[in-house]
Amino acid sequence: MYKISVIGTGNLATRISTGLQQAGHEIVAVFDRDIAKAEHLSRTLKRYKGKALFTSDYGSIPDSDIILIAVSDDAIEEVAGHFNMTGALVLHTSGGTEMEVLKRCGIKRYGVLYPLMTLSKSKNIDLKIIPFLLEAGSEADIEILTDIVTSLKAEYKICDSKKRLEMHVAAVFVSNFVNYMLILAYEIANPDYVFLLPLAIESVRKGFLIEPQKVQTGPAKRADMKTIGRHTALLKERFGKEHLEVYELLTKSIIKKYNSQKSDI
Repeated sequence: MYKISVIGTGNLATRISTGLQQAGHEIVAVFDRDIAKAEHLSRTLKRYKGKALFTSDYGSIPDSDIILIAVSDDAIEEVAGHFNMTGALVLHTSGGTEMEVLKRCGIKRYGVLYPLMTLSKSKNIDLKIIPFLLEAGSEADIEILTDIVTSLKAEYKICDSKKRLEMHVAAVFVSNFVNYMLILAYEIANPDYVFLLPLAIESVRKGFLIEPQKVQTGPAKRADMKTIGRHTALLKERFGKEHLEVYELLTKSIIKKYNSQKSDI
C-alpha cells in the first residue's frame, strides 16, 4: 500500500482519495489553495479512518510515494512545477492532457491515472465499475499504477496519451453531449420528462449491446420529411432557437449518414 498526497479537492479528488483510503492506502496530505476546502476533504477522509494533513502550503506536504494531481487541466503544469525535486511518482488524472506535461516540468517519475467516469461529490460511486486508463514513464511505475487500480478492484487499460485523448473525446460525446440533449429534452417534455427515462436507458443499453449504427431509428434515419417538418414547426413555435438549431444539425447529420440523397430539410 502507498502513501499518497492529493492535490485538489474537487469531485475527482474527493471520490478517488476516499476510494484509495478505503482500499487501504494512506492519504497523508490534502492540498488546496483554499485551506477550508482542504480541511473539508481531510474531515471526509476521517470517516474512512484517514488522518490526512490538510494544507495550502506546498512546502508542508510530507514525504509521499505518490503525488496525485487532481486539478483542472489548465492548472496541471503550474501545479506540477512545485514537484520537480520530489522522488515520488507524480500523476495527473486528466483525460485530455498529455503525460509529457509532467516530464517538461522536470519531474523524474511521472504518469497518468485517468478514471473514465463522471464523478460528483454529492453522489457516491463504487470505484469497481470505473475503467482507468494508465500511462507512466517506466515499466516499474506502470506496475505501481496497476497495483493501485487492482487494489480498487477496477478494470484498466494501459495506453498512450493519444489513445487516452481519443477516449476522452468519445467520453464527451457519451456523457457531456448526451446530458446536454437531456437538458433540451427535459425542457420540451416538461413536466412529463420522467416518461423519457425508460427510453433513455434502453437506447444506451441497446446501442452498446449491439452497435449504435445498427440500431439507429427515428424520422431522420427514415428521411421522413413530413414528420421532421412537424417537429421543426413545433420547435419554432414553442421553444427557443437553441432547440431548433440542435434538432436541425443532428437531423441533417443522420440523413446524410443514411440517406445522402435526401439531405435537404
